[in-house]
Order: sequence, then C-alpha cells, then structure tokens
Amino acid sequence: MDKILIIDDEEDIRIALKRVLSREGYQIELSESATEAVHRIESGETFSIVISDILMSGMSGIDFTKFIADKKINLPVILITGNPNLSSAEAAIRYHAYEYISKPVDRTQLLSVVKRALELKNQKDSDLEKLMLSEKLEKALRTQNLDLNRQNAAILNATSDAVITINHKLIIVSANKSSFDMFRYDAPLDLIGQNVRLLFTENKMQKYMNQVSNVLSQEPNKSTLQLSDVTLQRSDSSTFLADIAICSYSLDGDSYYTGVIRDVTQKKLMVEQLIHSERRAFLSVVAASIGHEINNSLTAIQGFVEMASRENADMMLKDRALKVTLNQTEKLRALTSNLLQLGKSVKSTNEKSEILNLNSEITAVLNVFKETAKLKYCQIKRSESEENIPFRMNSDQFALLLSNILLNAADATNNIGTIEIKAYLQGRKAHLIITDDGEGMSQETLEKIYEPYFTTKELGKGTGLGMFVVKQIVDNFEIELEIDSTPGKGSKFHFIFPEVPET
Repeated sequence: MDKILIIDDEEDIRIALKRVLSREGYQIELSESATEAVHRIESGETFSIVISDILMSGMSGIDFTKFIADKKINLPVILITGNPNLSSAEAAIRYHAYEYISKPVDRTQLLSVVKRALELKNQKDSDLEKLMLSEKLEKALRTQNLDLNRQNAAILNATSDAVITINHKLIIVSANKSSFDMFRYDAPLDLIGQNVRLLFTENKMQKYMNQVSNVLSQEPNKSTLQLSDVTLQRSDSSTFLADIAICSYSLDGDSYYTGVIRDVTQKKLMVEQLIHSERRAFLSVVAASIGHEINNSLTAIQGFVEMASRENADMMLKDRALKVTLNQTEKLRALTSNLLQLGKSVKSTNEKSEILNLNSEITAVLNVFKETAKLKYCQIKRSESEENIPFRMNSDQFALLLSNILLNAADATNNIGTIEIKAYLQGRKAHLIITDDGEGMSQETLEKIYEPYFTTKELGKGTGLGMFVVKQIVDNFEIELEIDSTPGKGSKFHFIFPEVPET
C-alpha cells in the first residue's frame, strides 16, 4: 500500500487531507512540521509521496523540498500554499517539486496529482532497480576473474559487434557500447531491463523467439546457436540484417545467454556489387565466345554458298558447300540446344521421361552424326546389338547428353581418334561407357569441368557449355556419372542410369 506523508502546521488541514486520501485506499502519516518530517526520513522511515504546506513555522516546505533534492531521494513532493506568488513557484521549480497547488485544494485535482506522482516514483524505482541489477551482474562477473574481465571489457568496448546478455526471463541485463550505437538507443535503461523481443520485428518475432527458446531449453554451457540474415529492429523502427551467435552459461545458479550481433548489411551490399561486377565480366566473356562461334559458322556457310552460287561452280564444289553448310548448321543447332537447356527446370525435363531402349537411342544419335559427317574422320567402335536395355529418360535429353560427350571426344582426338561406345544391363540398371584415346584431362581440369563456360579450347572453338549441360541433365534424371581421365591417354565417361522396375 502506498504511504503518503502530510506536513502542515494546521491540524484541520492535515485531518482534511487525510480524510480525502485515506478514502482512496492510501496509508496516511501526519507531521506538524517539516523538521519532524526530516527526522523521520533520516531515521529510515520511507514514504511514497510527501504533501507539504509551504509557509510553516521553522523549516518551510521549500526548505524541505531542497532537503529531498540535496539527498537525491526518489520522493515526489507536492507543495500546497494559500498565498501563491512568483517567488515560491520559482523555488518549487528550482528544487524539483513535483507539483505546486493553491489552496483551497480541489479534491479531484489533488487525487489526479497524487496518482501521477505515484506513477512517476514507481517508474523511477523500477528503472533504478534495473540499473542496480545490471551493475550487480557486472560486479559479480568482475569478481570471478578481474583480469579476464578487464580484458573482456576492453574487447567488448572496442568491437563494432553488439554484445548483449539476457537472463532466463529474456530480460536484457547487460550490453556493450556498440549495442546502443547499433540499435540507436541514447539511454542505457532504454535497452537494459527490456525484454529481448524489443530487438525483433513484429512479423519475424515468433520465428526467432522459437529459435531462442530452443537454446534456453538446453542445458547451460552446452548449447550454442548460429542465426544468419536475421532481421532486427532499431529504436527508430528501421531494420537491418545481422548474423547472431548465442552461447549459454550458468553463473551463481542462474542461467544467462550472451549473443554477439554483427551487422551484415554492408557486407550484403558489397557481395551484391561483386556479383553484379562478376556477372557483367562473365557475360562479356560469354558473348565473345558464343559470338565468335556463331560468326565462324556463318562465315563458312556464307563463303561456300557464295562460291557454289557462281555460274562456273561445278557439282563437286556445290556438294562440298552443301556438306559444309550441313556441318555448320549442326554445330549451331548443338550450340542453341545447349543454350536452351540452361533455362530448363528439373520438373520440365522429368515430366516427359519414359521407358526407352538404350541401344536404339544410341543408334539414332549416331545416325544423325553420320548424316552430317560430324564424326566423319573419327573411328567409332561399337558392337551393334538388338538387345533391349531399358532406361527411363527423355529422348531429346539423352540425344543432347550423348551428342555433347561425342563432340567433346572428337575434339579431344583432333577429330581423327577412336571413340568406343559400350552399353549393357547390370541388374535392372542400364550402363553406358564412352571411351576416347584423346589428350585426356588433368586433375585441375576435372575439378572445373562442370563450370559453365569453362573450356580448354581456343576462343571460337568451344563455348564451355557442353559438360555444364551434361551435368544438369545427369542431375535432373538422377544419373550417376564416373569420369576417368589421364593426360595423354584419353578419357572414359561411365553413365549409370537409375533402376527401372520390372513390368
């Protein structure tokens, strides 16, 4: 119950004020002089509010207010006077009296002032308690290891990361200087003593609080939590992205949780700028490579077509022009197929899959190459077989897969080597092995083989899309791919297709 001290040298006024306030449930104490009230306070008696007359024999109400201000006691003083004047009002303000009321006192006004004075006192007491709690915790930590804490304090104040400690009730009990700067709080008590929810935005609060609760539910000293790209809220309601590392520990039987918060907004911006720069450089290289490849083909086609169009052109020249045109057209078709494959999703390719015969699909691809003479000077070693080797895939995707491997094998042998194709069924899994006796690949090349637009060929002789597309198709259809290659001895590509259920 709130206890109010009434000071007035007139008994009737003391009794009247007591009657009004006691009816509202307040505990009332009376004093006939300010001197007596000072003695009671100095002896240790506590009050929630003091209501004092200004003009009294001996110590005045203004003197009493000055005593309270000098002692820095959190005790609101309401001054009452029957003779208000500018001098007394200025003195009341100077010594931080809570309110200055003229007689006769209005009941409603008095109760309103008392209520507001109590609210102010309780708020100040609460803030003081929070501050003392924070100071007590810091003192306990320093006592455990003074030297270590001095080092830690220097580190915490020097770091640009916010370091915030909460207790098991999710109340912030300590924070370093960077915490106030990062979250833009001017006064320590605006952050210390508050619930940690204060740092989270409303729409993300439940998500992050669930994660924090998981840490709190674990045994102290054994639980850590890493949170990335967390959206946090400053005092002005602006937001920023942060990475948070949280550790838990026990101190004097109580559990505490310290989080290190790093603002990654600038880092994200720098990464985006870097990606943008790399993308522009990457597109420049791609445009040069693909443009050169297309121009080479178009130049060859245009040159031979012009020669074949002359009146004196013989059939041999026209036949050669036709073959060159077909070969370059096939080259451009393969290039565009690879480019179009980059935009396809797993879903779009898998939706069209069906049970196929591996031998038949290989034959179909080889027939296309024979018609275009793309592998004209390579020796293709393959044992023709009518055996049905079932596997699930999309026919067009398989043709693109095999075409890229064969074209790479031809390039690796300078278009004059031997390419061996072997297909067989083991269990219910179809196997396809393609071997060439070309230049082979180093370990460094093998590590980069799937990177888009990576190529060991000269500019204009390769786009670096082939193996990237192969990898994309292999992943889409869950095909295992094993590559064995040795520089100077050739390469072997072993495809193992997913098991096909018996029908």
